[in-house]
Amino acid sequence: MKFNKKIFYFKVNYASVVISKKDGYITSLKIAGDNQEYLNRSYIDANGSKVGFHAKKSTIIKNTNDHVEIAFTDNVLNMDWEVRYTMLNDTKGVYFSLKLDHKANYPDTQFSEIRLILRLKSDPFNWLQVEDNVARYLPTADEQKNCQIMGPKEACKVKTGEVIHKYDWSIDALKHDVHGFSTKNGLGCWFVIPSMEWKNGGAYNRDLACHQGENDSLQIIYMAGSHYGAGDEYPKKGEDWSKVYGPYLIYLNKAESPQESWRDAKAVAQVEKAKWPYSFVSQPGYIKERGKVTGKLTIKNPLDNSIFKLNDAVVTLVQQESNTESIPNQQWRHYSFWTHSSYQLRAWSKGVVGEFILNKMVTVVAGQNADLGEIVFMENRVGPITWEIGIPDRTAMEYKHGDHFNQWGLPYKFPQEFPNGIQYYIGKSDYFKDWNYCHVSVPGKGGKYQSIPWNIYFNLDQKTTGTSILRVSIAANSSTALSISLNGGKNSAEVSNFKDDACVHRDGIRGFYRELEFPLNANDFKIGENKITLNARKIGGYNNNYQFDGIIIIIMNININI
Repeated sequence: MKFNKKIFYFKVNYASVVISKKDGYITSLKIAGDNQEYLNRSYIDANGSKVGFHAKKSTIIKNTNDHVEIAFTDNVLNMDWEVRYTMLNDTKGVYFSLKLDHKANYPDTQFSEIRLILRLKSDPFNWLQVEDNVARYLPTADEQKNCQIMGPKEACKVKTGEVIHKYDWSIDALKHDVHGFSTKNGLGCWFVIPSMEWKNGGAYNRDLACHQGENDSLQIIYMAGSHYGAGDEYPKKGEDWSKVYGPYLIYLNKAESPQESWRDAKAVAQVEKAKWPYSFVSQPGYIKERGKVTGKLTIKNPLDNSIFKLNDAVVTLVQQESNTESIPNQQWRHYSFWTHSSYQLRAWSKGVVGEFILNKMVTVVAGQNADLGEIVFMENRVGPITWEIGIPDRTAMEYKHGDHFNQWGLPYKFPQEFPNGIQYYIGKSDYFKDWNYCHVSVPGKGGKYQSIPWNIYFNLDQKTTGTSILRVSIAANSSTALSISLNGGKNSAEVSNFKDDACVHRDGIRGFYRELEFPLNANDFKIGENKITLNARKIGGYNNNYQFDGIIIIIMNININI
């Protein structure tokens, strides 16, 4: 490493990195053998650029032939920030980490976003990729200039007539490990993320990753984010709280094409995951020794004790909800890893309705194995399923447009594609094309948007007895209340206490999962055609909508003729 009054200069045989002493920002990224500068600029900020990190002090932590590490410090939002950059002798780029520290005697604070942004040169870094199947060349800077602002405001119609929307390239935290940009010749810059255990918002929280910016291609990592309902973080006076975000790798590579650059970055991500937790980290608060939890998850059908075949199952350890601890989708104080603490175990699986919560806390000790043995959950089912719509997987992917949900403007197509709303006939309709991926409001009289009911029709050839159950699983909701009715009768009690996850208008496919049950009186059914109506009502916000995960009806003591 070399340095002077203005910069620190990191260099290995593979790459070079320049960091400003003034701010603690990266000012240059280059790969050996190629003089192409990656960056226009970079910065670290909070709350949508309302406040920013500007280093007040820099400290050389280590400077050897094998390991260079610099720490920068500042106090922002009543918290101590420590940013570290690390380069090892085999690092193809540089590692970044951030520690936030709110001491008990510090005043209250609140923040919704903490992020690192690399503004790459859009010419030539114009190939964006965030997932295997989410990639494209961006419009040129000239095509983006003076674009027409659409709705929502982040959507922009460029000169070619295409509408680009930065939320189309958001990512889910649980399985995500790479995103970034490449040139058409395969010169790439990627965030390689071995773990998102520090991310707020739960296992499937979604957040921005990359987007356009005329002369800049914006490569972003949100260490804290609230775009999809995760909420603000708010350390209070008297609370001693800290968290380390990262380290993650800013990886530079060169390949034959953008696709090869991506595949190489994905391979490096697997290597970095195998190293996690990193042994080289000395930043206080970073936990190297972890506990382990083992066991076998089994979910059974209570009607016949048969075992469901689990597909894409997820098991999480979270904080138990309380007066001071929010739902898992909005938890932020803690990590999603296991050291010395007690956790609540929650699990779910594709093809099985519901979320299953262990009825005792799981205590984990660093360096030890907590073997839970076989954990058996019973699905909540009071009778055989009469009919169902969708696939239980906590998303709306199986419905119309769900396979390409991250595309601006899909909700606006609903009035043209379904001019009479959803009229779904059990046994005849196909939810892949006859059930929209989101229930949205449509323009009404005077230009005001209004919600319209969705109807489900089915036939019965005999009367039923007892109380039947309609189970509605919600994949996402924004400012909408839901009620149901049977055969035009009285509406059920309205469910309105949803959390707004902003999923639909930010082009997502999953938000805050919610499972609802509506009892149905036997006297309200009739022989012949029956109709269930799903009623939506706007209750706030500028956009109201929701997405269904699935709908199941259990009609007691009857055979259905569909």
